[in-house]
Amino acid sequence: MRKFLASPLLVKFLWMVTFILLYIVGSKLSLPFLDLDKKLVLTQLAPSLEFSAALTGGNLRSMSFLSVGLSPYMSALLLWQMFSFSKKLGLKALAAEVAGRRQMYLTLVVALIQALVVALSLPVQKGPNRLLLLLLHTSLLVAGTFFLIWLSDLNSALGLGGSLTILMTSILAYLPQDLLQSMQDLGLGWAWILGLLLLALLYLYLALLMEHGKYRIPVNKLMIHNRFKKYSYLDIKPNPAGGMPVMYAMTLVSIPQYLLFLALIFFPQSSFLRGANLALSMGQPAWLLLYLLTIFLLGLGFAFVNVSGEEIAKQMQESGDYIEGVYPGRATSRYINGITLRLAVFGSCYLLLLTGLPMLLLLKDPAFLRISMIPGIFLIFLGMVLSLQEEIGAIRLNENYRRFF
Repeated sequence: MRKFLASPLLVKFLWMVTFILLYIVGSKLSLPFLDLDKKLVLTQLAPSLEFSAALTGGNLRSMSFLSVGLSPYMSALLLWQMFSFSKKLGLKALAAEVAGRRQMYLTLVVALIQALVVALSLPVQKGPNRLLLLLLHTSLLVAGTFFLIWLSDLNSALGLGGSLTILMTSILAYLPQDLLQSMQDLGLGWAWILGLLLLALLYLYLALLMEHGKYRIPVNKLMIHNRFKKYSYLDIKPNPAGGMPVMYAMTLVSIPQYLLFLALIFFPQSSFLRGANLALSMGQPAWLLLYLLTIFLLGLGFAFVNVSGEEIAKQMQESGDYIEGVYPGRATSRYINGITLRLAVFGSCYLLLLTGLPMLLLLKDPAFLRISMIPGIFLIFLGMVLSLQEEIGAIRLNENYRRFF
């Protein structure tokens, strides 16, 4: 019993549960001086923002200080990765501490924009000074984002899953109830439910096939002499980007909507802004095209972030490993990047097929929003579960080692 209680996995699990409880309590604490009988104006004008916030740990419905969620942090990390590809900026040469600090500055800018938009659309009570309330609510929302970043870092160090635990909790707390409500509102019968369950099984099979499938590149290792095995292998997944492009795409597509909403507050009579806001509303062809294009591009980008030919070629050259028929160094880098590009295109098309086709239902009726997002959510959640499973497996493997003395 004592051995079980001292298990590192149990300790990490208990820390994770503690952080989840803190997140749930924080998401229920409403901002002060609000008329809670009214809804957030922002979610009425752009319902997709409520949905995208739920995917990133936010909760616009409760109007709490955690309403913005981790969306600014995720957007900032993605923007930083994009800027890092430019050699002129020299971001890759920065020290880790300096790079982390600048990422937080970028997160602060994005958080201020999103928090200000949310604060301007809050149903405040009559009486208190509106400007002071605006400053108070904006500050609390920004603080909520950085509180979630801090909580995620603590969970990475002491618990399990890091920020993925927060995101999984948000998805489980928000989406099942909304999916059932959408089915009731649309009047979907048991035939639809049975069809969705069958599709879920098919998607599960395809997702697991893509997750566990491997493209193997034979690698000669000079330091290994084994007459039973001629090669070791460099394994690349058929979808190198995983399911993260779907979640990040929703986050990125929401940024123009926040900016347009902010601009409309200052220029309410602008026909151009109104037209652009309407065109980028979820369910419109322009929004759907932008969303699918973002998924495809992020699928390519994340593939090269996860599988960097330059880094792999450098490590192979330092250890003396090589690919048969390919010169070490730049030739190896180009060879690996070429394979990664082909797999990235294949993986991006796979993501578009699984997540894009159901989104066509929105062209018929925007009420199908949550139903059409089921495949994308499924991919996101499965990727999170598999990542958590790998972390637990690594911890359990360490527990199997025993000291001699």
